[in-house]
Amino acid sequence: MAILGRMDRKVRERRRSVHRERGRRRAVIAGCVIAVLILLGVFLWLRSSSVFAVRVITVTGLTHVSSQTISEATASAKGVNLLRLDTDSLKQKLLALPYVKTVSIHRKFPNTLELTLSEYQPVACLLMQDGSSWVVSAEGRILEQKADRALPVVVSEAPVWPKAGAFLPATVVSALQVATAVTDETLAAQLHNISQIKVAPHGELTVVLANSVELRLGQGTDLNQKLKVAATIIQQYLRDGKGLTYIDVSVPGKAAVNEK
Repeated sequence: MAILGRMDRKVRERRRSVHRERGRRRAVIAGCVIAVLILLGVFLWLRSSSVFAVRVITVTGLTHVSSQTISEATASAKGVNLLRLDTDSLKQKLLALPYVKTVSIHRKFPNTLELTLSEYQPVACLLMQDGSSWVVSAEGRILEQKADRALPVVVSEAPVWPKAGAFLPATVVSALQVATAVTDETLAAQLHNISQIKVAPHGELTVVLANSVELRLGQGTDLNQKLKVAATIIQQYLRDGKGLTYIDVSVPGKAAVNEK
């Protein structure tokens, strides 16, 4: 009987221990659920609270884009809670601005939005048949309708329908590589003043110098090499006091020259 009594006590103690352990587990689970609900409630409150509403927008990286333009593009973000702000939508609005190349957006609590932009840089003016000029970047992005005499002029014989923010056809973009190359001071000095860069319908490039000499470059490949070969020939003819009509460097190793 004594043995049975001891066994009953052990069973009862074991049962009480299991019940206590189950109670602790239930308490822990209940505590976790309550904590999650509290955190969720705090998060939802913060999302709707005016404490984190956007009141300040700072912008860095502007050269060509005006502060007013940025203010108009980001107007929809003002007053929006930082936690609810759709940064992807805002980024797309900014990237739609013709000069804007990249956008980085950072939330700075409690109420500030920091924008870091980089811009496309003008390298040439696209001259249209109607006489209008469009500033374009090396990537072929059409930036704005504007005449800039400091930039090389590109004339395309292939049809182009310019619109600020759009990109030029690949055949015209190759001409912009020429415009970029002649920004090198040494090469620019050797080639003298460039009047126009012409693009034929199939992409053949011709550079017309201010003295009417033509540099026939062919397709838009190996342009740096072609321009250097042409520059060397020009310098040689200048030293010899001879005139030129055109230099054909479409095949750089087999340049052809037509003298005046």
